[in-house]
Amino acid sequence: MKPSDHTMIARPARKASSPHGAVYARLRDNLAWLLGGKGYGGLVSLAYLALAARALGPDQFGFFTLILVYGQAIVSIAQFQSWQAVIRYGAAHLANGDERRLSRLLGLTAAADFGSAIVGAVLASVAVTVVGPLLSWTEGEQARAVLFALVLLLSTTATPSGILRLVNRFDMLAYCQAANPSVRLIGAVVGFALGGGVDMFLAAWAAAAVLQSAAMWMVAIGRRGKRPALGREALRRALGENPGIWRFMIITNLSASVNLLCEEIGTLAVGAVAGNASAGGFRLASRLANAFAKPVEIISGVLFPELARLVASDDHTTLRTVTHRTNLIAMGSASLVVVLAFLGGSTLLQSIAGPAYEFAYAPFVILTLAAAVDLSGFVLEPLLIAHGRAAQVLISRLVPGCAYVLLLAWLLPVAGTVGAAAAVLVASVGTRLLLGVSCARVLHLPSSSDEGSTDGLGLNRLGKTALISRQSRMPLASPRL
Repeated sequence: MKPSDHTMIARPARKASSPHGAVYARLRDNLAWLLGGKGYGGLVSLAYLALAARALGPDQFGFFTLILVYGQAIVSIAQFQSWQAVIRYGAAHLANGDERRLSRLLGLTAAADFGSAIVGAVLASVAVTVVGPLLSWTEGEQARAVLFALVLLLSTTATPSGILRLVNRFDMLAYCQAANPSVRLIGAVVGFALGGGVDMFLAAWAAAAVLQSAAMWMVAIGRRGKRPALGREALRRALGENPGIWRFMIITNLSASVNLLCEEIGTLAVGAVAGNASAGGFRLASRLANAFAKPVEIISGVLFPELARLVASDDHTTLRTVTHRTNLIAMGSASLVVVLAFLGGSTLLQSIAGPAYEFAYAPFVILTLAAAVDLSGFVLEPLLIAHGRAAQVLISRLVPGCAYVLLLAWLLPVAGTVGAAAAVLVASVGTRLLLGVSCARVLHLPSSSDEGSTDGLGLNRLGKTALISRQSRMPLASPRL
């Protein structure tokens, strides 16, 4: 069936004997789609990484990696995580059947996406004059890095991804996301067969980003889809209808940037200190370690809409039950990841990249431990953001992030890629602990249903004024941070 044949009507939950049973039913269905899509993407990514690593060799693969990482770092800094705003604010509009407000919200987030792309383009052009000399790039290589970053910035999928998650169309999300690894694989096969250089592989990666973005936008706003309302008046009204949205998006973007930049900065620092080959090996080890813990990204993306719905309906009893059970699953999954990494990590690394990358095994093990720590607490960040506690997420990532930079500066010159990996592990442990403390406090908040009847947003009518004055202490459907 063609994507355009699908309707964008939100799918109802399966009948269940309890509220948390309905949540688990949706989680099961949505996870099945995303795990299938990500499973396909994971297998394909191993193939195209193997082809790229073997075709280019350690030094050129390292240079290729640094171009990719530079572009992704710019995207991490500049681009809003607007899909979270679509879900956080859109859940209330969708529940109230207010399509016009939802359309204006989508127009605002789409404008933020492409506005941030323009800012990111300027940032990429300026930052390369500093980063380029550190990595010994020529002017031509700096131009390639800026051009690749620009393609990534314009290939935004934040708002359409949020739309598909909001209306429970994870099936279409999985189809669209499959475009990226598929195009990369085709490009890698062609590049490997023809003996293509870095430029051919960069072109394949850029084409993959563009095609995935186009597919996701077409599906999200296509026939009977959720279309953004654009224009000055629509944007002005959207700001009034979604109070605190700018602050929410800025804080969630900063949180994501700190998290993503830990990996990007590490690779760039390794390249500056130890050279292209070491940077390529470190990046390869990081990608393989993250593949073991890919459920963090997948399950968090599925879990967040469900937690947002529970917070919007003020169902704290179900929220606590879902959080507790999901946390147990996370701990078990993290333990399994560690066992698999120790038993088969060396074989996997050499099978994919070849004996030339054997030096990456030690950082791979350490980075896998860090990924397991992240996996053990994948429910924590979605829970806090669903409650409008984006600032606490930022703090939980910013403090360990600062420690990471200091450790990286100390350990990298001394221990090379192993030291860089150790810094990542320390940052992951620190983030996990801080997020855990914040979530423990949130889960002990009283439900407004314990103190009287509530309005449509889950606010106690008798105490609504007092609750608004204490915005940061009560989960609202429309957060004021």
